[in-house]
Amino acid sequence: MMDQIRAPASATLSAGGEDDRRGMLRDGIAQPGHRIVERLLSLIARRGGNAGNILRANGFDQPLDQFLVDTLPSLDMTTLQRLSSQASVAVSDLQARASGRLPFRGGDWRLLFYCLVGSRTLREAIVRMEELLTAIDGRMGSVSLKRSAGRASLIYTGARSGDEEMDFIVTLHGQLMFHAIFSWLIGKSLDGAVALDFPESARCYLDDELLPFDLALGAGQPEMTFAGTLLDQPVIRTMSDCEALPTLNFLFGLRAGQDPLEIVRRSRHYLALTLRERQKLPSLEELSRHLAIGPMTLRRRLHKAGTSFRLIRDELRHELAIDMLTTTSMSIEEIAERLDLCDSDALRRAFRGWTGMAPTEFRRSLVQRSTDG
Repeated sequence: MMDQIRAPASATLSAGGEDDRRGMLRDGIAQPGHRIVERLLSLIARRGGNAGNILRANGFDQPLDQFLVDTLPSLDMTTLQRLSSQASVAVSDLQARASGRLPFRGGDWRLLFYCLVGSRTLREAIVRMEELLTAIDGRMGSVSLKRSAGRASLIYTGARSGDEEMDFIVTLHGQLMFHAIFSWLIGKSLDGAVALDFPESARCYLDDELLPFDLALGAGQPEMTFAGTLLDQPVIRTMSDCEALPTLNFLFGLRAGQDPLEIVRRSRHYLALTLRERQKLPSLEELSRHLAIGPMTLRRRLHKAGTSFRLIRDELRHELAIDMLTTTSMSIEEIAERLDLCDSDALRRAFRGWTGMAPTEFRRSLVQRSTDG
């Protein structure tokens, strides 16, 4: 299984410059997964790669044009995942040859996952990843982590070939891959934003409605930003979880309405919004009505994503408690009320379970660190 963890998660990518017939074909392929595979395979063919080898490796012995018209629209999701992963690798290898960098290797991905799941927090995972990317000679680019004004920034650099479309796709793959893996590690979406150093005209290479982050172009350097509080979130995944992960493909990181990770993201968003507006958390039944999903189905989807309604609720309270203790002078009683807890004693018990210390002790430690600094 771990040998399969090679392909970066792919975004919905267009095949800029296609003729009218290909445009009509894209209009006829309604599902994002089918469109992504079509566009990646078409790009490989246009850049001199061998898309036919990918087809034959998956049991499709027919010309690419015939496959795209006759076969692709009827493929199931499992086959699409496999094709998208292999096509992503092929695009990355083409870009590697054109830019003069070494291609990715299966062992690189295995090492990356060992580093990440062996970490205690997201911050430690990112630091370990920085060190690993340096050790493997930049085959996967390099990253650096910075934090300012409550936001974390992950700055990414990688080789460029001068082929704007291919460079854009590989760079976006990298950003989407990091976002997807880090979200998976801590069991919640980073959300946030990504800025890329490509011109605004590069939007013609993708359909961005499924990206799990806001995308801005025209930046000085590729950069991903997200809430700094997430850096202290514990890593909840293990190597056993890696073994169960089917592969890194376009469904791993993209928004899909019924995907379990997307259900988690939408659940967290609704709980946070309700708590902020009403100072009251919704029940599971209210959340299920909002998501238009039956309560039992919602429980199963959350369980499949490695969490539960109770865990999401408690994680949200934990994050907000840390934020209010850090950035406000609210009393423990006021914070407990804001978090929809029955009283301050409930907050103290919960906070000690989260951090091993009482809220007032945590606040004093912040003051002490500020004084020492």
